[in-house]
Formats: sequence, C-alpha cells, structure tokens
Amino acid sequence: MRTVLTIGTFDVPHLGHAYLLRQCEGLGDTVLVGVNSDEFVEQYKGARPAFAYRERMELISAMGYEVRYNDGPGRDLILRVRPAVLAIGMDWLEKDYTAQINMTVRELSQSGIVLAYVPTMAATELEKLSATRIKDRLR
Repeated sequence: MRTVLTIGTFDVPHLGHAYLLRQCEGLGDTVLVGVNSDEFVEQYKGARPAFAYRERMELISAMGYEVRYNDGPGRDLILRVRPAVLAIGMDWLEKDYTAQINMTVRELSQSGIVLAYVPTMAATELEKLSATRIKDRLR
C-alpha cells in the first residue's frame, strides 16, 4: 500500500485545503493528514490557531481523511508514519520546506520517501482563500 502524508495547520479549513487533499489522493492509496498541534502553531506562527486542534482534526476527518497529531516540525511524524510520499503544496516551492520539517531531501530519500510538490489552486484564487484573508474578512 502506498501511503501519502501531508502535514499542515488547516486553520480555518477552506477550499484550498480541500483542493490540496484531493491532489494528494492521486499520489497513493491512502492519504494521512498530519494536523499541527495548537502549541506548535503558536510557536511557529506566533499566534494560536482560530480553531482548536480538536476542531481542525474533526473537520479534516469529516472530509474523509485519516488524521495524525503533529506536535513539532514534522520529522517525528514522518519517521513514525514512513509514507511513500510526503506531499506539500506548490506554494512551498520558494520556501525551505525541508528546514520546516527538520529533514533533508537526502534523509527523505534514504528513508524511501519521495517529496512531492502538488498543484494548488491558482495563486489569485488561493490568495483569496488563505486563513489570514478569511480572518481579515470576518473582522
């Protein structure tokens, strides 16, 4: 069985998240979604997420995906799950995702894990859907 893992905050889940997760489905047999803990999000982003972990986990689970708790950069979860594919949105192409997860491409490769950048919605559409934009609209 070919397992795909993607990890994120999924704060204020939106259409862009659904699109990303559907893209992950085409990469394997099973999609696991690592949802970042409230504490990790606060440490990484400097603010707690609008929705608590339990709420974010329940929403992703209700979409039909199996959820895994992630309380750090991702390395521990990745090594525990050992997916065939680690998927991330193409919006990370110009960012250092390997630094974010605290693993190198070489370490991933040596573990038999392929890092896949999956298409996201058009940048203009995705920009409108970001959790930050949605929060701004609600204010």
